[in-house]
Amino acid sequence: MLKPNFSKTLFSKILITLTILSGVPFSPASIAKDTSDCYSIRDSDSKNACLAIAKKDTSYCYSINKSDTKNACLAKVKGDTSYCYSINDYDTKNTCLGTAKNDSSYCYSINDSDGKNACLAEVKNDVSYCYSIGKSDQKNYCLGKVRRDNSYCYSINDADLKRRCLAR
Repeated sequence: MLKPNFSKTLFSKILITLTILSGVPFSPASIAKDTSDCYSIRDSDSKNACLAIAKKDTSYCYSINKSDTKNACLAKVKGDTSYCYSINDYDTKNTCLGTAKNDSSYCYSINDSDGKNACLAEVKNDVSYCYSIGKSDQKNYCLGKVRRDNSYCYSINDADLKRRCLAR
């Protein structure tokens, strides 16, 4: 039997990876906004991943304790997909590879259905996959990310997830 937090934990890993691998360009004005949103994230690994991407600075990736998150961060900031292959968690590795290579075949290999839909939405840039995500916070995160519309982020109840959504 799975632990009650299994899908939340797994989906959280996938969301962090998707946040890390997001290809949303940063303008100087949005970096300042994104950086302030990053600093308000309570989880230190998520905060460092957010700062690494916002500032395009790998030193923040090296401050991440969880090796899978660190490797996903390095893959994004360095633009080197070889880091994805060092990720131990199967679904997180496939999310990293799918989004980094923009190849949906990796997304289809993800076991968690919500994670699979989030990955497909990102790779195919198709919000219809977001609507297949069961949990409303994760659905709004996906919609905000794929549509590049922060108004969805404000509907997220989980404070850290909302901050990650706004910081992307």
